[in-house]
Amino acid sequence: MSAMQINIVARSWLAYDITGSALMLGVVAAARSLPQLCLAPVGGVAADRFDKRRLLIGSQFVLTLLALGNAILVHMGVIEIWHLFVIGVVQGITHPFTMPTRTALVPHLVSERQIPNALALDSTGRNINRVAAPALAGILIAVDPTLAFYAIFVAYALATLTLIGLPSGFRGEALKGSPLSEIAVGFRYIAERRRLLALMLLSFAVVILGMPFQQLLPVFQKDVLDVGPRALGLMFTAVGVGAIVGSLLAAFMADRPDKGRLQLGAGVLFGLSLTVFALSTSFLLSLGLLIIVGFASQGYLTINRILVMQNTERHLFGRVMSVYMMTWSLVPAVVLPIGIIVDQIGVSITVAVSGALLVAVLLGAALKFPKFYLARAVTTPASS
Repeated sequence: MSAMQINIVARSWLAYDITGSALMLGVVAAARSLPQLCLAPVGGVAADRFDKRRLLIGSQFVLTLLALGNAILVHMGVIEIWHLFVIGVVQGITHPFTMPTRTALVPHLVSERQIPNALALDSTGRNINRVAAPALAGILIAVDPTLAFYAIFVAYALATLTLIGLPSGFRGEALKGSPLSEIAVGFRYIAERRRLLALMLLSFAVVILGMPFQQLLPVFQKDVLDVGPRALGLMFTAVGVGAIVGSLLAAFMADRPDKGRLQLGAGVLFGLSLTVFALSTSFLLSLGLLIIVGFASQGYLTINRILVMQNTERHLFGRVMSVYMMTWSLVPAVVLPIGIIVDQIGVSITVAVSGALLVAVLLGAALKFPKFYLARAVTTPASS
């Protein structure tokens, strides 16, 4: 996760530094997201059927080699925007075999009762890296951008080595049908369970309308707040600090029966704080608002992730989480059209309108389907 966070900052900064275009920043982001979106269901089937440890090590090794190649190109001074595009495509092909597998592995490592808390703590661990890693990225970019890209390679290499210590043998039963039919099982499972489908759609709304702001932070840093690369690292860090608090609070409340209400409150706070941030021209005020944005967004998404897992049978964790991952894969793809809008009307108005739309969507969904947001009980399917 440290490698991924440094990569987000470094690649976003480099893409915008090379081209000066928010559109091209979106193109580079979409290069990774589109193959990730298309292959996510395949990764879910793999997570449910193959040895999870071997799958993780293999995919992580590919990401390590890609990071090394990217660092060498930057070091040699020959990096071009098309290099970032090609590397992003291969990363997008690889990621679907890592993220669903990681989440699907968690229930095998803890007891049934500990799954909600384990998922929340897993989110906390990810968010800790959202604090230190972006700050480090900003410092390294300011000193020498090459150092930032070599740091990505080192972090991925160390992560691959740590996976060796995982237990092996966690694999599902053999395929009962073709890969396409197994993918269809996952989609049909979600479609036939209204609560699970609602949770997926609610996650989709927050991710699409709210989360693209992270890819646009370099634009805020340079064009709105007029601060340097170190400040960009601090902006990502502010989001991470809030995210840590949000995920820790979600871990503390993992056993509460009213998680739907907590999810609604966090989502509305996310939209409101994002809108105010977008309109801010003060760097210090923006940092404070980004802490709130990180807190509310991660609180919402952590609770949503817990509810999704609690409403999914264990043998389908991989496929369900791969569909969940597809919503995240859409974030960089959404940055592409948003980049066009930003180039036309400005980043502040664009993000402010997105935040306001998010609040409207969440409140509208709560009024139309109150049992999904306001019901206190959560149905947990039996494990298989």
